[in-house]
Amino acid sequence: MQLLRLWLCLALGSLALQAQALVVSASDGAQGPRALSSGVGIQRDPSGQWTIADVAAGGARHGGFAPLNGAVEEGFTRDTVWLRLSLSRTPEAPSRWLLRLRPPRISEAVLYSPDGHGGFTQVDIGDRQPFAQREIPDHNFVYPLQLSTEPVDYFLKLRSDGPALRAELDLWQATGFAQHRTTDYAVVGLLVGAAILSVCMNLIFMAWLRDSLYGHYALYVVGVAALTLNRQGFVAQWLLDAHPERVAQTLLVVNCLFNVVATTFMARIFGFRQHWKPAAIFFDGVAAFNLLACFVALTSRHPTAAPWVSAGSVLSTSFGGVFVAYLLIVRRQWQYLLPASAFAVGTILGIYGLLKLWLGDWLPGAQPERLYVVGSMMHLVLLNAAVANRTRRAEIDVRVERDKVLSVRLEAERQLESTVVRRTAELASANAMLHEEIAVRARLENQLMQALQVEREAIAQQREFVAMVSHEFRTPLTAIDAAAQSLEISRLGAQPAVRSRTERIRRAVQRLTMLIENVMLADRLQSASHSMRLETLDIVELTQGLCDSFHFQSPSRIRLEVHAAAEVWVRADRALLDIALRNLVHNALKYSAADRPVVVALKAVAGSVYIDVTDQGEGIAPHDAPRIFERYFRAESASRVPGTGLGLHLSRDIARLHGGDVALVATSEAGSVFRLRLPLSS
Repeated sequence: MQLLRLWLCLALGSLALQAQALVVSASDGAQGPRALSSGVGIQRDPSGQWTIADVAAGGARHGGFAPLNGAVEEGFTRDTVWLRLSLSRTPEAPSRWLLRLRPPRISEAVLYSPDGHGGFTQVDIGDRQPFAQREIPDHNFVYPLQLSTEPVDYFLKLRSDGPALRAELDLWQATGFAQHRTTDYAVVGLLVGAAILSVCMNLIFMAWLRDSLYGHYALYVVGVAALTLNRQGFVAQWLLDAHPERVAQTLLVVNCLFNVVATTFMARIFGFRQHWKPAAIFFDGVAAFNLLACFVALTSRHPTAAPWVSAGSVLSTSFGGVFVAYLLIVRRQWQYLLPASAFAVGTILGIYGLLKLWLGDWLPGAQPERLYVVGSMMHLVLLNAAVANRTRRAEIDVRVERDKVLSVRLEAERQLESTVVRRTAELASANAMLHEEIAVRARLENQLMQALQVEREAIAQQREFVAMVSHEFRTPLTAIDAAAQSLEISRLGAQPAVRSRTERIRRAVQRLTMLIENVMLADRLQSASHSMRLETLDIVELTQGLCDSFHFQSPSRIRLEVHAAAEVWVRADRALLDIALRNLVHNALKYSAADRPVVVALKAVAGSVYIDVTDQGEGIAPHDAPRIFERYFRAESASRVPGTGLGLHLSRDIARLHGGDVALVATSEAGSVFRLRLPLSS
C-alpha cells in the first residue's frame, strides 16, 4: 500500500512537472529572447544554509516552490533565493541554448544542471566570480544549457549582498544571442561616444564663455555614463575582470559620487542659494552625506550603506522636485522650465525604479533597468538642451544690448543727416575734381604700362645675358677643373703643397659652378614655362654618387649612412634633385670646421624617404631660424663664409616641386640637421 502511494505521488509529480515545463521551439531565441513566463518556481531560504540536495529532494518540506510570474523582485534582502526551471524542447529545436540572467548586480548566482547520474553540475558566476572564468563572455550572466525533449529541472541559487536582489531570465539560441550582443555593444559604444561628444562640447563652451557651469554639466554627464556602465555590468567586464570582489563596492562608490555631482549641479542650475539659502544648505548636507557614504562603501561594511544611499537619493530628489515646483508655480521663474522638465523625467522614473526595487510586483509597469535607461537618455537630452538654452539666452541678452547700441547709432545718423546735406554741395565740386584726377591717373597708367613693357624686355635681355655669361663661365671652369685633376694625378700631385693648391682650385671651381647653377635654376623656377623631366631614380645610388663627388676635398669628411633596402626608388628630375642634395651637402661642408665630419643619413619610412644632412658648425641663431629658407637671406653667423643665400631656398623649392620638403630638424652650438623628404615611387 505504501509503495502504491509513493508511485502515485511520483506519477502526479511527473504530470505536474510536465504541465509546468516550458517547451521551446526552433523559432524561439533566434531573433529575440524567449522569456521564462512559465515553468519557473521560487523558494526563499532565510538561513542561507540549504544545499542543492536539500532543495532538489526536500523542497516540499520547506514550503515548496511557488510559481514565479515575471522577474524576481526581492528588494534589499540578504536571503538566498532558489529558482526551479523546468525546461524542454521540441524535437526540431537545437539542443544547445543560452540562459541569460540580468541585471549583472547579483553577488552569487549558481546554476545546478542534472549530470544524468542523479547528481548536479555546478556553474558559478555572480559578480564575485572573475569575468575571465565565465564560459560565455558577456556583461550579463549567461549559462550554456543542453535541453532535452523531456522536461528537466534546473535549479538557480541567487543572493545579493549590496544592491537590491532583482533578476530577469530568458533563453536564447547561440546565433540570436550573438547578433543581439553585437547590437547591444554597438548601442553602448554609441552612448559612450555621445557622452564623450557632449563632454567635449561643454568643455569647449566653458572655455569660450568662461562659465564653469558647463564644466559642471560635463562632470554630470561623466557621472551618468559611469553609473550606466556600472549598472549594466560593463565596468566589471572591462576594468574589474580580475577583481570581482570590488564590483559591488565600485557601483556604490560611483553612485555616491554621482549623487554628489548631481545634487550640487541641481542646486546650482536652479539657483537654490539665490532663492532660498536653507535649500542650498540641505543639498550641501546631502552631498556631504554621500561623500561619507562613499568612504563607507570602500570598507567591508558597504552592503549596509546601499539602502541608506538609495533612501537619501529619494529624499533629495523629492525635496528638489518640490522646491523647483515652488519656483515655477509660486515664484514664476519660467526660465527654469526646461531644466525642470529634464529633471522631472529623470526624477519620476528614478524614484519609480527605486520603489519598484523595494516593492517588486506590487507596483505595475516596466522593469527598473529599462526605466533607468529610458529615464537617463531622456534626462540627458532634455538637460543638454537646458544647458544649451543658457547660451541661447546669453545670445538674446547680447542682441538686446546690440539693439540698444544700434538705436544710439541711428539717432546719431539722423543728427548727421543735416550735415550730409550741407556737405553734398561740397562733394559735387570735389566730384568734378575727382574726374579730373581720374583722367590724370589714366595717363599715368598708360605711362606705367609702357614702363612695365620696357622692364619686361630688360628682364628678358637680362636672362639672355645670364645664360650667355653662365655658358661662357662653364667652359673655362671646366678646363681649370680638368687641369687641376690632371695635376693631381701627375707626379707633382703627390707633393703636399701642390695637392693643397689643386684642392683649393677645385673647391673654387665647384663653388663657382654651383653659384652659376643656382642662379640659372632660380631664373628657370621663376619662369612659368619650366617643366620637370621626371624619371624613376634609385635615391641610394644618387646620394652615393653625390657624396663621392665631394671626396676630392677630404675623403674622410663625408660619412654616408643608409638605413634602408639596397634600392629605394623615387620619381624625380635627376638634375634638380642633384642640385638640391648638392646644396645641402655643400652647406654642411662649408659651415663645418675642416677637421669635422659631415653625416648624410638615408632612411625609408612609411612611404617616404628621409635624407638627413648633419653638420658640426656653430648652429643657427633662434631669431634667424624662421628665415633661413628665404631667398638671398644669410644669417649673421654666416657672414664670414662666402655665399649667395640661394642654396637652401632652391633646395626647398625643388623638394616641394616633387611633393616633399626641406626642413631644419635640429640646431644647436654643436651643429645643425637639415632633412630632405621625398615620396617613394609607387
